Amino acid sequence: MRDAVLIEEMTWPEVRDAIAGGKRRVIVMLGAMEQHGPHLPIGVDTYLGYATGARLARRLGDALVAPVVSLGYSRGHLPMAGTVSIEEPVLEAVIADVCRSLARHGFKEIILLCSHGGNYRALQHALPGVRRELAGVRVSAIADFDEWLEHTKQFAAREGLDMARLGVHAAQGETSMMLAHRPDLVQMDKACEGFLGDASIRWRSKVPPPMDEMSPTGILGDARNASAALGEKIFADRIERIARMIEAGELAG
Repeated sequence: MRDAVLIEEMTWPEVRDAIAGGKRRVIVMLGAMEQHGPHLPIGVDTYLGYATGARLARRLGDALVAPVVSLGYSRGHLPMAGTVSIEEPVLEAVIADVCRSLARHGFKEIILLCSHGGNYRALQHALPGVRRELAGVRVSAIADFDEWLEHTKQFAAREGLDMARLGVHAAQGETSMMLAHRPDLVQMDKACEGFLGDASIRWRSKVPPPMDEMSPTGILGDARNASAALGEKIFADRIERIARMIEAGELAG
């Protein structure tokens, strides 16, 4: 059988046989379609969801990747053209239905991860109900944005990077990851500086402030010193950490 990990690129008999052959885990990435500055495409969080999911699946060795949930909670970005947002209760229902679908096919573990920061609260709300309903399946998840933020700060410190410029949205970090994964979609000649202050109100608030008021460029950080080499380092560091947490059972709740 082909060495495939993305379910949407497989036939149904290939998925069935992969599960029977030991692919007992399935990774569900929660992405988005929202603005990412003047230099990155609307689909960054979805593209990076696929990149993260595929790399993690290959690292684990016994996992497949479900189709990325490509619409997320992006209300604060709606003033900027191209953003599509769904409300959190809708996203919670989607998460539950995706898990129900996957559980019936024989996966023993469903791994839920966000590639868009705005999705963490919906995941937190959906998780208890999903775990109760699918009691025979291990449902693992990282449902805390602060876990990602703290890990990113530690990475920045080790690499001698300025966290304010590495950023949390469309800045050096995400731009570097896109240069590593989809350089054809990055317009580095348009990369620029964005908001460099405390952006925590965006994930501490039920309704984030309009992004165009906080950062007219749509960037939280500075995208100008991004590189594919840095992107590969970010991927490798993050994937290894998540894989170890999964293997240790730390994400099972």
